[in-house]
Amino acid sequence: MKTNNPTGHASRAAIVLAAGLVALSGCASVRGGGINTSGYRMAEDFAGLSLSQQAQVSYRLESAYLSRPGRLNSGIEYSEYLKATGDYKKANEVMRQVAALNPGSGEAQLFYARSQAALGYYPDALRTVRQAAALSPNDWRVYNEEGTILDQMGQPMEARMRYRKALSLSPNNPDVLSAMATSYVLTHDLPTAENFLREAVNQRDAGSDVRVNLGLVLALQGKQEEAQRVVTAGVSAEEAQQNLAALAAATAPGGAWEQYAVGM
Repeated sequence: MKTNNPTGHASRAAIVLAAGLVALSGCASVRGGGINTSGYRMAEDFAGLSLSQQAQVSYRLESAYLSRPGRLNSGIEYSEYLKATGDYKKANEVMRQVAALNPGSGEAQLFYARSQAALGYYPDALRTVRQAAALSPNDWRVYNEEGTILDQMGQPMEARMRYRKALSLSPNNPDVLSAMATSYVLTHDLPTAENFLREAVNQRDAGSDVRVNLGLVLALQGKQEEAQRVVTAGVSAEEAQQNLAALAAATAPGGAWEQYAVGM
């Protein structure tokens, strides 16, 4: 099943734990949050643009890509922009061409795997991300992505092995710890997921979505007051309200957490 990139407070819950919650219903999505270590503008960096800004950015990125389709930076950023606007199919087509023109680049293969996974093409994405790992064996991101894909394919034990590999290359990485936690959410081991997320939140470079993930896992265990404290601590008043809205949307009747809890 294909999933459009959700926007707004009510959908943020699906974004921050997409690898777990969305996979439960057989869908794919794109995870946001965390610290961008790629050197490229990512889908979340383009979120919130006005229509006029989107038009300007779209023109610049498309022009840069079309002028040099094999250039990594412009191709990846254009693909990420397309994801941000919900055009996952075109984003995948762009990355397919970029990867084909850069067969020796682990970076190109990694982003192509991500675009395939965003469409739910998990077996293809797994093959592609393993090509990325062969080309860039010391890049923690490829193992983290492989773990996420394996989780969405229903292979949590194999997924956690890849997360451990990623952590061996990037110790205490909050994005990897959060992905590991999501793996345990998938298998309904919420206390273990909570432990990993608490460790992730304590890292200096943890993104705000990691904190929201922890709040969601706490909320699912009935720890509502602590969940609200967690998602509002150390952030601006505006972000605190956004996080509380995400928490409320996820735990509302018929929300993502209620659907998840049915399978527990």
